[in-house]
Amino acid sequence: MIKTIEKFIEAVRQGSAGWHCQEPKWFRGEPLCDTPLIPSLYRSASRDRENELLQMFRARGAGYSEFAPHRDHTDQWLFLAQHVGLPTRLLDWSEGALIALHFALKKHTSAVVWMLNPLELNALSAGQPKRPDDLPRQFPLPWYGDQNPAFRNLRAAWEESDELGVDLPIAVYPTYVHPRLPGQRACFTVHGKRKEGLGALVSDDRILQCLELDPAYHDTMRRELKLLGVTDSVLFPDLDGLAEELKQRFS
Repeated sequence: MIKTIEKFIEAVRQGSAGWHCQEPKWFRGEPLCDTPLIPSLYRSASRDRENELLQMFRARGAGYSEFAPHRDHTDQWLFLAQHVGLPTRLLDWSEGALIALHFALKKHTSAVVWMLNPLELNALSAGQPKRPDDLPRQFPLPWYGDQNPAFRNLRAAWEESDELGVDLPIAVYPTYVHPRLPGQRACFTVHGKRKEGLGALVSDDRILQCLELDPAYHDTMRRELKLLGVTDSVLFPDLDGLAEELKQRFS
């Protein structure tokens, strides 16, 4: 089990040593070690009403937010819905390992940080052959092309048809339609036809790994993260984030 931030960074280095050095690594903190990597929609009573939920959010959301996307930008509406707490088929990730560590340590429970190789996931999900190391791989655009697996998984959310999607999740970079997205260096995986958790769908450690944190050292790591500038007001750059940070400081 990981007991210090230094050991956490070392574990990230060692775990990804065989991954392509110039390709991104994504991270997700979970405050409970047995929490499956499954989107909030599939853990809620709304799982069979996805389209209705999203259509109502888009119809009414513009009147509540200055960040409302254009009506036709359904990918951006889905990103926004996820980040304000609506159950969706998206799973949150971050490009920042310490950001994910912060979220893992939010509750006083056992905790883990998941590490994902998003481009390897996409190669598996889209059935792409492995490319030579000198050819850079690109993320699919989530708003363009019926043959694009990311577009197909996103479109399925709006059209009540899982036949549109691919079997496995696809990793995408979102349009930053809310200040919290850049603050958290946010990125997403978009589930397709299969509803199981990502850990059940992918067993290859070249794609997905789990870093377990020692509960006895959570408080120490929380204090060190604050010294490193990883706090709620940074990751949630609004009054809610500031209030949460102050509440923790003075409690």
